[in-house]
Amino acid sequence: MDRRLLIAVGAMALGALGWFALRPGHDPFAELHQARSEPIPGALGYSLGAVDGFRSSVDPSVAYAGLPGAGSGRDVSVTLATVHDATGATYGPAWVYFTHDLCYFEAKGDFVSVSRAGVRDGCTPNNFLVQMVDAANGRLIGAFSGYDTSARWLPERIGDPAQALGTTRFH
Repeated sequence: MDRRLLIAVGAMALGALGWFALRPGHDPFAELHQARSEPIPGALGYSLGAVDGFRSSVDPSVAYAGLPGAGSGRDVSVTLATVHDATGATYGPAWVYFTHDLCYFEAKGDFVSVSRAGVRDGCTPNNFLVQMVDAANGRLIGAFSGYDTSARWLPERIGDPAQALGTTRFH
């Protein structure tokens, strides 16, 4: 096949793919939506809820770039969800990031801290930091910690690719 023809066919295929991904009504982040309601392990009453019919205008990888743990190479997972706490408050729709092995983010000044207990480092892969960023405007909503005894929990998203520990999953 002529090289120019091959380049033209490739360009048309890329253009069609780009149109398909950006067509009106298409949500480029649909696969990242939370699939169902589920508790966040070790987070003292926090849970995730599905976001039906919401389309984020904020790219989750851009929103994550300025958060603690970004660029550190730590395991991070993301889902688009509402977050509910034990008091009945709801936060979001939000990009909810779970950064594993990043802990004690909010523990400075605690009466009983790891260092006061004589332990060098209480952080383990079981600890994770939960950060919520408003999916409509990109502003940080809040952060809290969780603890997963299995060190394998991930939020259940609706789409493929499925989440996997050890990778940053933004697409």
